[in-house]
Amino acid sequence: MKEADEFVDITLVFGKQRITCHKVILAGMCDYFRRMFLTNMLERGSQEVVLKDISASTGVLLVEYLYSGNIDITQLNAQDLLAASEMLLLGALKKKVEDFLLSHTDSVNCISIINLARLYDLKILLADARKYLQEHVKEVVESEEMHLLQEGDLIEVLEANASQEENFLFIQKWMKSAEGRTDRFEDLMQHVSLSQCSKDFVCRTVMAEKLMHNTRGMTLIQEFMESNGSADPPKQPSLAVGNDVAEMCACASPGGFVVSGGQSENGNQRECYSYYAQNGHWNTLPPMPTARRQHSSIYHNYHLYVVGGWDDGSYLNSVEALDMRNLQWNHLPPLPREVFCVYLAIVSDNLFVLGGYNSDLNCVADVHEFDSTQQTWRQRSPMPEICDRGAAVSFNDHVYVVGGEDRSCMRFNPRNNTW
Repeated sequence: MKEADEFVDITLVFGKQRITCHKVILAGMCDYFRRMFLTNMLERGSQEVVLKDISASTGVLLVEYLYSGNIDITQLNAQDLLAASEMLLLGALKKKVEDFLLSHTDSVNCISIINLARLYDLKILLADARKYLQEHVKEVVESEEMHLLQEGDLIEVLEANASQEENFLFIQKWMKSAEGRTDRFEDLMQHVSLSQCSKDFVCRTVMAEKLMHNTRGMTLIQEFMESNGSADPPKQPSLAVGNDVAEMCACASPGGFVVSGGQSENGNQRECYSYYAQNGHWNTLPPMPTARRQHSSIYHNYHLYVVGGWDDGSYLNSVEALDMRNLQWNHLPPLPREVFCVYLAIVSDNLFVLGGYNSDLNCVADVHEFDSTQQTWRQRSPMPEICDRGAAVSFNDHVYVVGGEDRSCMRFNPRNNTW
């Protein structure tokens, strides 16, 4: 009858697509049109109805469905057909689309289907898609739809999943999949029990997450470390975690000292720990942004500075500083050259880097000063002689370099740049 184009008395307009139809057919098959044609709606006396919220391709499918009862549902048009069936009060079509999606849920579209089911109140589809998400969560979180996952659905996954390590990784994925989610991290961490994670996972994955680098995050990590260690204070200080570590760096800090980096059987380390002599306790600090060994460190004015070293691929000229007040790492401007095993000293809040080795493995006499106000490096007068395997200290606004193979003792005056 539609193809015969006889007795048509209404035109449906979908964008640029115009389709002539019969009011009696439309009204008999669709409550939306029946109400339109039998009430005082504006379209009742009109010869055309503009359906601006329905695309041309969807409109063609809808008219075919209203005349024949048949429709070709695909994953590409299912969402548009749901929207149209909701608008036109086509309950039977809505059920057809739901049945189609029930048989076509997979890890690629699972999150979209959950959102569609919730939007159009498809209870059976929603329950089925949620079940699929929980049973295939590892595959789903790797999909490109992760940014569409709502927080409530993520929490439901976290509560149903037994692996706390996986849950932490799921939260990381969700946080990074869209902007504006960082403020939800602390609340989501309430659904993760670090006590059920391995020490290696906490040290290598949890501690490396920058969102853990705050007072609350480090408290959680510290509680984990304490629960996985001895309940009694150690008679002798020992590192809180990890295997044997070599070539780490240590420097004095208020009330104790800080150790950082080094090399273990797993490669160069990023971990940092502070030791407080009064109570004999180790505290876990945020890991360095760069794993390194043979580096140098110094503590000054609430900051831990780490300089140079080796990162298993090359020697470093990078300088990083940990603000102990907010436990945030910052990158300082890099040194003019790669260095390792240098001497560090502080005079008038400026950092001095002296001697050490360059990337050619030669011991050098270079001196560089970091201006804390200008945030720039400048080269100063080199040491009068190379001091291999010595040490440096600041005293009375001077820098002293002592020891080494030649048992040197040199004093530098930063004010007039003389030795």
